[in-house]
Amino acid sequence: MLFRTTNKLTILATLIALCCIVIMFFLGFWQLDRKQEKEERLAQIESRQDANPLYLSEVVDDPSAFVDFPVLVNGELGREIFFIDNSLKNGMVGYEVLSPVLTSYGVVIVNLGWVPGTGSRDQLPKVLKPFSTEHIGLIYVPQDNTLIKETNFNYGRFPVLMQQIDFAEMEKHLGRDVLPFTLRSAPSENANFVRDWDVVVMAPERHLGYAIQWFGLGIAGLTIFLLTVIKTMQGRQD
Repeated sequence: MLFRTTNKLTILATLIALCCIVIMFFLGFWQLDRKQEKEERLAQIESRQDANPLYLSEVVDDPSAFVDFPVLVNGELGREIFFIDNSLKNGMVGYEVLSPVLTSYGVVIVNLGWVPGTGSRDQLPKVLKPFSTEHIGLIYVPQDNTLIKETNFNYGRFPVLMQQIDFAEMEKHLGRDVLPFTLRSAPSENANFVRDWDVVVMAPERHLGYAIQWFGLGIAGLTIFLLTVIKTMQGRQD
């Protein structure tokens, strides 16, 4: 009975060890795939940013197909301001500032950039919006984070502090239809906003580093496993 119990425990331990080793190698290859995806995305962004600005009429039907392309939008910025909370730049807490532009196709939400916070969450920063009837920026389609819940339901009272870019909520505040993308304003020397857009959350080099770590752990685990098997077999022969 003791022999059978010991044998079952050995088999279970072997299966667990092999599963862990396979998972570590899988995670290593997954990180390499993520590295390649990020490199392709960065190359795509660079090539698209060099293109001539498109007109709104060319992208309005399918904005997702024109992500990262420069687009020209005509119209004055509205008085309404949206602040997107919990935005960090170089370790500083601040806000992304967005404002609407009314066009014949609907409202385009222009992301003017980032501004630092005031040090108090009860006081939003004062911003000086640029006066221009032409706005050039990159098409960006934000992803909805279902874990973040909107808390500002004082519709129509501006400025509006939001937890994330939520077009449905923006429509309620503005009382108008909003196009499902934002225009990330192009950098400007005279801008009062930081426009250093984070096009990818993690650089490809970080993914390579993580891949090396996972492969290292997998190799170490496999080595220990094989040495243990060899030592066990030698012990049985003795």
